[in-house]
Amino acid sequence: MEKFFTKRYALIAVALVGIVISVLIVKLQPVMTHNPQARPSVPVSFIEIPLKSISPQIIGFGNVKPDLSLQAKAEVTGRVTYIHPNLKKGEIYPAETLLLKIDDKDYLLQLKQAEADVLANQANLKEMQLTIENNELELKLAQEKLKVRDKEYKRLQKLRKSGSVSQSKLDAERQNLLQQQQEVQQLKNKKTTLPSDLEVMKAQLAIAESKLEKSRRDLERTEIRLPFNGRISQVYAELDQYVATGTQLFDASGLDKIVVNAQFPIDQFSAFARGFKRDKLQKINFSDYAGMTQMLASLGLTAEIEMVGGTSSVWQAKVERFSDELDPQTKTVGVTVSVSGNYRDIEPGKKPPLLEGMYMKVSLFGAASEFAIIPRFAIQNNEVYLIDNEHKLSRTKISPQQFKGELALLKKADLAGQKLITSDVFPAVSGMAVTPIQDNAALEKVNTWLEGK
Repeated sequence: MEKFFTKRYALIAVALVGIVISVLIVKLQPVMTHNPQARPSVPVSFIEIPLKSISPQIIGFGNVKPDLSLQAKAEVTGRVTYIHPNLKKGEIYPAETLLLKIDDKDYLLQLKQAEADVLANQANLKEMQLTIENNELELKLAQEKLKVRDKEYKRLQKLRKSGSVSQSKLDAERQNLLQQQQEVQQLKNKKTTLPSDLEVMKAQLAIAESKLEKSRRDLERTEIRLPFNGRISQVYAELDQYVATGTQLFDASGLDKIVVNAQFPIDQFSAFARGFKRDKLQKINFSDYAGMTQMLASLGLTAEIEMVGGTSSVWQAKVERFSDELDPQTKTVGVTVSVSGNYRDIEPGKKPPLLEGMYMKVSLFGAASEFAIIPRFAIQNNEVYLIDNEHKLSRTKISPQQFKGELALLKKADLAGQKLITSDVFPAVSGMAVTPIQDNAALEKVNTWLEGK
């Protein structure tokens, strides 16, 4: 054998023998056939997808702010002569409560002077009106006299020709005629200028009346009253303090209405906005709406707010307006909602008043619509697993209209009634056989979430 392996052709012979043995092994193997029962059916839990009328909801957060804020400043100059004895930070007052008063003596004198100026100008105006009336009468009389003088002069001219009167008498009458003509002309000139004088006096009266009105307003401004039902947030003025026009006196905020500017993620808001009915938007005539609040109400938008980390009390809110821009830092959309009269609904220990700065959770609801409802945990990478009529798994792409809590709302009504797999399946192969098992626990959860819609 040693001599054989030393031969040149020994290696080739060994390789040929190996190839022959390999071919024989493959040929002698039994034929492999596919056994369809090799992979058993996989048991899966399922629920039937319900079709429900539900109001879409998105959740945002924001701080409470008063709808009305006042920075009271002095509108006149003077010494503070009165301050309400309870004018303190946090105090609540009804509208029109007198809170401060500035010394009004100088303003009373100004008012009396202005009243006197008005009376004087009114008297001058009446006098001018009488002068105009008298001028009319005097002019008429002068014109009548002129006619008489003219006739007399013409009569004397005829008599002079016949020598019945002297030249001196004719000259005297001519002098009288000229004087009468001059008087008429003077009265006509006066009639021309009197209306201008009348307008000047009317203007002077108007100026005096405006000064009188300003004096009255200045006198009113010496009393500083709260223009609405409000809470004092800061006090700056002190008794006997001299204040100039523009001096800060106190800050106050309204009690009748609060607003919350809630911020919503842009993707959630976009999905929510897709639920707005296009035909409703197209029919809106913006000239017929008093404001955005009315327009949004016509779209069926409502809201409610609750305190984050506080009581479980809920306040019904009105959707006031949308922000006109995205927040540049958070890329969120602002929606302003309001609550009116929250002080009337106070429940000690349960429902406190809504104060500035409170951090609130805002739920925004759209108009109710028909949705196919699936639990969020059943969504896998924008897909759901369904069971077809042959008890086989099918993977279906979905695009939820939006999410509401633990529910995903789909506009695909054709999914309603289909069997949705609620258990984990790995690997999830389309067409694989499954054994459906009713998931009563998941169905109960869905029903519970729907009851809380």
